[in-house]
Amino acid sequence: MKLKTNIKSIEAEIQRGRILVWSKTPLKILSSAVLNGGLQHANGIMIVQVSEDCGSDIADEVHNNPENFLRKEVSKLNLSQDKVVGLMTAADLQNAELTRRKYEDMTMSVLVTAGVSCAATAGDEIASKYGSIRFKEFGTINIIVLIEGNLTESCMVNAVNTVTEAKTVALRELDIRSRFSGDLASGTVTDSVVVACTKQGSPIRYAGTATMVGELVGKSVKELVKKVIHKQEKLVPSRPLTKRLKERGISIADMTAVFSQVHPTLCESAEKWGQFTEELQRVLSDQNIGSLVIAGLRLDDDAKNGFDSSRYE
Repeated sequence: MKLKTNIKSIEAEIQRGRILVWSKTPLKILSSAVLNGGLQHANGIMIVQVSEDCGSDIADEVHNNPENFLRKEVSKLNLSQDKVVGLMTAADLQNAELTRRKYEDMTMSVLVTAGVSCAATAGDEIASKYGSIRFKEFGTINIIVLIEGNLTESCMVNAVNTVTEAKTVALRELDIRSRFSGDLASGTVTDSVVVACTKQGSPIRYAGTATMVGELVGKSVKELVKKVIHKQEKLVPSRPLTKRLKERGISIADMTAVFSQVHPTLCESAEKWGQFTEELQRVLSDQNIGSLVIAGLRLDDDAKNGFDSSRYE
């Protein structure tokens, strides 16, 4: 499926198992990509979809040597290894979204793939606590920014900052939680950002939030990350309270277990236990009760961050 970038020299397409962005002339690219990351001059940007049931041999290579895995994928397209920047994800590439914006002589396209199965918060104790983790799911958020313009290297770094800020805002607005700490997530454990430009025109030196470049980047990224996560994970801000509690590590089973300790009579019969569980689920589905619980959770978040609500009593 072709994706329209509105940049004459750049084509994009969702193929079977991959997304390929290709430019007729080399692009200046700054990225955190697995393959050929850093500052590069390359014609292609590729995202490869890694199936969660891809088989043990491929899974081992994906985990232990992802760069080598991506090199093999590039070879399948008969492309030069040094001309392609490579990323990967387990998210469904059919859920990818691309948006286009224009400001004066500059055209911008932003492409996003996203999943949040491995959401995390910057500062979570992951490496120190768990060591090397082999995740079964890679819910990576991949963001590619294509600009028909001439960004300086410092401007490209600035653009990466703006992309990251916008992504984090999108996760906050969706109330996405870290699977490790339960705190508001700032990303996933394997996110990648790619900023690429055609090097045409006068130098563009800044891409922070106070610039038009930064404004367009921020709007595009925030909009697309929320849209793609909704398509991939079916997550919306208005999702049921029970689901939001589960994301914080609190299940119906946990709550009923606590109640049973306080009121042992609930366990006297399967019928009584079933009635209680059903009533608990009904209560939690009540919108007013849900609002109170969410407010309580917000106060808990504030307390963790050192916010003293008693000052406003």
